[in-house]
Amino acid sequence: MSSSTVQRIMDLPSPESQFSPKAGLSPFTEKPLVRRDLWPLLLILVLTTGLFSSALPREFTNWDDPEYIVNNPLIQSLTLENLNTIVTEPYFANYAPLTLISYAVDFKLFRLEPWGYRLHNIALHLACILCLYLLLRRFNLARITLLLSVALFALHPINVETVAWASERKNLLATLFFLLSFFHYIRYKETHGRAYYLSSLLFFLLSLLSKASTVVAPLILIAYDYRSQRRFVNVSLYDKLPFLVFAEIHTFLSIHAAGARNALNSYHHGGPLLSLFASGRLFEEYLTLLFWPVKLTALYYERLAPSYASARFWIPLLTILVLFFLLVLKSQRLLFWAVFFVVFLLPVLNIIPLPIKMANRYLYIPQIGIWVIVGILAEWVWSRIAQHRLLRATLALVLASWLAFLGAETWRFNKAWVTTEGLWSDVINKDFFNEIAHYNLGLFCIEHGQVNRAGLEFGIALGLHPRYHLALSGMGGYYVEKGKLDAAKRKFYAAIDASPDFDVAMNNLGKVFAETGQLQRALFMFHRATYTNPKNLGALNNIVVLYLRANRPDAAKEVAMGMIKTLPQAPDGYFRLGMCLEAMGDLRSALEAFQSSRNYAANDSSLTRQIDTRISSVQQKLSQHS
Repeated sequence: MSSSTVQRIMDLPSPESQFSPKAGLSPFTEKPLVRRDLWPLLLILVLTTGLFSSALPREFTNWDDPEYIVNNPLIQSLTLENLNTIVTEPYFANYAPLTLISYAVDFKLFRLEPWGYRLHNIALHLACILCLYLLLRRFNLARITLLLSVALFALHPINVETVAWASERKNLLATLFFLLSFFHYIRYKETHGRAYYLSSLLFFLLSLLSKASTVVAPLILIAYDYRSQRRFVNVSLYDKLPFLVFAEIHTFLSIHAAGARNALNSYHHGGPLLSLFASGRLFEEYLTLLFWPVKLTALYYERLAPSYASARFWIPLLTILVLFFLLVLKSQRLLFWAVFFVVFLLPVLNIIPLPIKMANRYLYIPQIGIWVIVGILAEWVWSRIAQHRLLRATLALVLASWLAFLGAETWRFNKAWVTTEGLWSDVINKDFFNEIAHYNLGLFCIEHGQVNRAGLEFGIALGLHPRYHLALSGMGGYYVEKGKLDAAKRKFYAAIDASPDFDVAMNNLGKVFAETGQLQRALFMFHRATYTNPKNLGALNNIVVLYLRANRPDAAKEVAMGMIKTLPQAPDGYFRLGMCLEAMGDLRSALEAFQSSRNYAANDSSLTRQIDTRISSVQQKLSQHS
């Protein structure tokens, strides 16, 4: 088949060329949901709901969920003070205030019931599916392309991580608002309506406030205009400036937030140029996961550092470049969706350093570009074999079998996210040499009283990586549980030696010193931990307790007041202040402090029970004095 024939097949006229300037409308502008698409779309939504709700979680994972949800005082009440902190300050190396607000709503509705957060995530995924359908209709795609693209996005197991993981709510929100923004931008281009432009800008801002991954969206808007105009000189950048300004500001805020938590570390330590060179192989691995997702795992551990001398990196890079060159020459229509895929992977190519090479969640938006390409090619083949019923039946069977396979993988992978133990066991089953998974499984075991198994997992992690600071600290905790305090000290010291700013190990070492009566050393380690991380509540609590044990309530009170100032939403500072005031004999002020602490504490926490005990004790003392 000649190149001109391929060009004619794949480059269908754009919506703009099919309608007169006077009309200025796309074929779907005045039509509601196509009736014949209603039942297929409904089937997709039902299947998606069934697959992702087939195994609801029994608990939150120990992977970011404690920081974002379980132990996050900011989401436990929607007070003006909390909202101000959420909006004005980064949290856990991210600036995503809208995501935290959504957790606050969930906490109000479900408290700490993990199934509620999962159902919210599923609802957001369904909303993304509907928005994607409406968005793709603006591109005048054939019906088979439209429905196949939406079905692949809806059912693919690559999305399990985003939907099943409570801490990845930000991905769903950012995608939903981006799709709405892009939809309204297209409507603005079709009608030149100012309301559509402003709503597009608003939704883009909401997307940024959910997750920084959509900062590259202005490039998609430029690519869309080029797709319509076919010449860059005709592409207007004026109306993109507000989008670019918002993107630049949010990029600065996100880099600042990540840098403050030392989260900007490249997995290969080779700089942005090496990351660009390695991107070809990364694209190859991502495409493999999309088309044959049999090795999906929650955590990919990279052992092969990129090298300019390795053919394993040159071959996929050159292949990707050749494919793009061919698309530029042959098919502008496919080129746009290939650009869509690449652009949304730009933030995670390690140009800005990231500690991991790849993750399933990074594909949630980019995959859309690949699925539209697949849909276009499937529709092209379908139209070419119109006179061959057997070939059409074969193609339909292949696509149906592939979708069934993807659904089965989604069902299977979703089950891995029911419990933390199941999650990390699944990772280890697919990659036994992943020391991070062994550490996280050990952490789960030690928190659930499985001390011997925890020691085994920490030991495996250290066997794989002897200077892995988290596993060293975990092994120290194992020795504490076993009563071997000298061995615990050595492990905590080793953890600090491996990572000098590891405040958790400092705090744990301080607790060992306190346990052995070395109070001065313990106090030093607690202060060192708070110097490294001023928000280390565990170390601050321990300082107050030691000062009270040393009969220094004034010093303890000063630390407690500092806790309240640093973390005004946390109940710990008020609780420790109440202890100090009670020790100083100011029972009424102590009662007020305990009651303030009770207002901030979760109802079902161990701290709540301690607070209630203290309140009862102080009230009894006050009644005796009166």
